[in-house]
Amino acid sequence: MRASDLLGATAYDLEGRQLGRIADLITGVGSDGVPVIRAVLVAPNRRVRLLGYERDEMNRPWLIDRIARWVHRDLHEIPWNDVRLRPLQVRPT
Repeated sequence: MRASDLLGATAYDLEGRQLGRIADLITGVGSDGVPVIRAVLVAPNRRVRLLGYERDEMNRPWLIDRIARWVHRDLHEIPWNDVRLRPLQVRPT
């Protein structure tokens, strides 16, 4: 699977509730040296374009900081293990 397959996809929690759309991936390196997804940034209500200003460690001019914080106010980091790409299918009994 490619990162582009995930960006914009609808994310669900472990119980099948919709979280929003995946806006970005947070990656790391696994114990075997292979890149792995650690978490995703999810925008609950709309599609979001990220420019890098949503990261707290970024130094930016105060005006851009205010605008970026307002635009990304509902962006949430969700651990990858807590995300599903399809809603939970409940089988009738």
